[in-house]
Amino acid sequence: MVVQGPTLIASCNLFTVVRFGFGRVGLGPSKGIEKIMAFSKPALSSVFAGVVMAFSSAQADSDWPLEVNVGWQEAVLSVSDASQWQRQLKDIAGWEAIYSGDVDRRQLEQWGLDNEVSATVTVMQNPGETQGLVRLVQFFGAEQVQIRSSAQSWDTGGFLSLLLRSRGVDKNFSDARRYQWTGYNDPVTLFLGPERRLRNVVLRGPDGINFGVYERVVPGLDGWPNLKKMSRPFNSMQIIKDRDATVAFYEGVLGFVSMSIGNSPAAQVEANNFGLPANLVTSTPLKSAIMHPVGGESGRVEFVEWDGLDGRDLSDRAIAPNLGILTLRFPVSDAAGRAAEIAEKGGRLMAEPATVTMPPYGDVSLFSVATPDGVFLEFFEPL
Repeated sequence: MVVQGPTLIASCNLFTVVRFGFGRVGLGPSKGIEKIMAFSKPALSSVFAGVVMAFSSAQADSDWPLEVNVGWQEAVLSVSDASQWQRQLKDIAGWEAIYSGDVDRRQLEQWGLDNEVSATVTVMQNPGETQGLVRLVQFFGAEQVQIRSSAQSWDTGGFLSLLLRSRGVDKNFSDARRYQWTGYNDPVTLFLGPERRLRNVVLRGPDGINFGVYERVVPGLDGWPNLKKMSRPFNSMQIIKDRDATVAFYEGVLGFVSMSIGNSPAAQVEANNFGLPANLVTSTPLKSAIMHPVGGESGRVEFVEWDGLDGRDLSDRAIAPNLGILTLRFPVSDAAGRAAEIAEKGGRLMAEPATVTMPPYGDVSLFSVATPDGVFLEFFEPL
């Protein structure tokens, strides 16, 4: 049972779902309607007992373990149906919901949204992990388009995908297809050298949201004890116009370090995870970069520039409340100092540091930064 925030959700043993607000029964978000069904006094007592227990745990969640000044802690996804996403991610990835509630009004103001817009949030976690959370945000009262609507893998703008690990990519793909998810290709084997082989698929889900799923075949994957179906997201991918300019921004303005710089096309013609036409695979230079605040494995950002492939640029859509992978959130030790440093180095702040309640971390000081590729990143300091 997931119960937190000013809007509480509980279930009783009569399969009745009831939505509670403080002093109110049956009132959901300002744009939603919940049906209330009759239930017995014992069931009512059970519901309120569950509410009290879960609300107590909500208070404790402000002590969520966070490692600051490292990689991104969570990804924010703008979705059209959070309950559908929650069900599908539980089945396909094995993730669990750890929080459901309303989005803080101050957060909506940081995103530049007016008072007519409200939103709910569900936070998903790979069980046993404290990093790589996925925050599902559903907006109400706002016009939306998909950030990467019908996009090809060479179209620039927004986030192409979140990257996950797996020990069974083909099973993941089969599970996802039950919900009509697709891919740029069926699962393929990537030959990255005589001693390195991966199995990969880019899953294409609702709302223009993709997940790149990687299974290490040779050598086998060590560690990752909490990996059951799919791991927590550990990396993200963007398709960009100018790899070198992007690297310069992340190094010079954000202070990230480069972990990998690539400049070569594929070595052989075969089906590929990006769905690139086979006759272009060996002739199209792929300029890539993997970056991280301090050089770690989790919370990376990855960039791909297709040299010679021209597609659409969707950068102007990569803002709230549009649908898709909206932003990544990096925990820092000093939000005000970090924001000032970024501004001094020429970065553009989309929102100045402001206090926002952001479960499960409690109150945070949050600000956002525009990048050269149209997306924005958020940085937050636990208070």
